[in-house]
Order: sequence, then C-alpha cells, then structure tokens
Amino acid sequence: MKKLLVIGTLSIFSSLAFANKPLLVQYGSPAPLGEQTVQNSYAPASQSASYLSKISINAGYVGGMLDEDDVKLRLKGWELGGIYSLDNNFGLFAKYEQQKDELKFKEFSAGAIYKFYEHKDVYITGSAGLGYSWVDGKDAGDELELEYLTIPVGLEMGYKFTPNVAIYGGLGYKWMYNQDSKVCLNGICYNAGNLSELDVNGTTYRAGFRFTF
Repeated sequence: MKKLLVIGTLSIFSSLAFANKPLLVQYGSPAPLGEQTVQNSYAPASQSASYLSKISINAGYVGGMLDEDDVKLRLKGWELGGIYSLDNNFGLFAKYEQQKDELKFKEFSAGAIYKFYEHKDVYITGSAGLGYSWVDGKDAGDELELEYLTIPVGLEMGYKFTPNVAIYGGLGYKWMYNQDSKVCLNGICYNAGNLSELDVNGTTYRAGFRFTF
C-alpha cells in the first residue's frame, strides 16, 4: 500500500510539473507492415514437456525369499514406481510394493539409480536406496506387527519395444533391520520395541512394464 501511495503521488507531481510544457513529438519512419513482433507463447508448454520426458513409471510383479533360522518366507505381490532422470545415466527412484505369504508386507523405498549399459533397445541399470516396511499377520486370533528399516539394492535389465514402452526384469537383495515389534497372544499385547533377533535379509526379483513420457 505504501508503494502504491508513493507511485500515485509522484504521478500527480509529474503531471503538474509538465502540464505547461509543449508536447515533444519524435519523428521517425514507421515499422514495415510485414514485420511484427511475435511473442513465444509456447515456452511454458515446452518446458513442461522437457520435464515429463525425464519421468518414467513402472508397474509389475515383485517377490522375495527370506531364509533365516526361524523365518522362511516366499513373498509375492506387485509394485508401482517411478524414476526421474537427472541426466543420461543418473536418476532418482521411488517405489511402493505390497507382498504377502503367511505375513503381509508393505514398503515405501527411494534412492538412486545408475544406467551403466545401453545398446540399441537393451539397457541395464543398478539401484540402491532406503525404505521402510510394515509386516503383519494373524493366526488363530494371535497377531504380529513388525516395522523395518530396509536397504534394497538391485539390477534391472530392460528391452524397449518403442522409445516409450519397455519390459523389464530384475534381481536384487534386501537387508531388513527391525525398528518395532508388537505381538498379541490370547488378547494380550506385548510391545518389545526393536529387536535385532528379528533382522532378516534375502533376495528379491521383479518383472513388469515401464513407460517413459
């Protein structure tokens, strides 16, 4: 408001100061009729298109094998993810996956990805990241709830049918560190916090389709 008031005051003084002065007329040749100034109204759209071209999304099947002394699981489920390319080789990924066996497994993860091979329609990438997962299960009225900090690493090989559509398969490994544990037996619940005895790890595998904008 103060700025508008100052500008308005200066305008009034300027009009009073130059009211009695003759109007200055500048003579010059008019611009040719054929020349017109064209404004680039497509810049925002082109910038949006360039950002979209750096994004790819994927969906597919995912599974895992956890083999420990007291834990043997064969998890199966699905995944949804996306990658934002920083350049031709490096990128960032984010992913959600949901699996189940005797237990149900949900996880969010994110990290970095590096493309170290690409020839014609074939590519190979490596990835490493951090995730957080929730594991729960029920059996005869008893319940188990676990939370894990995860470190997933993996390799992905893909084949591009078109510049935008590819099929992929991947193998990986995942370390899972227990952060919280809760069990309910006969209606009585116990919260044991984080237990290193519940840390697990195992191999992962995945396959699906990837679409690049």
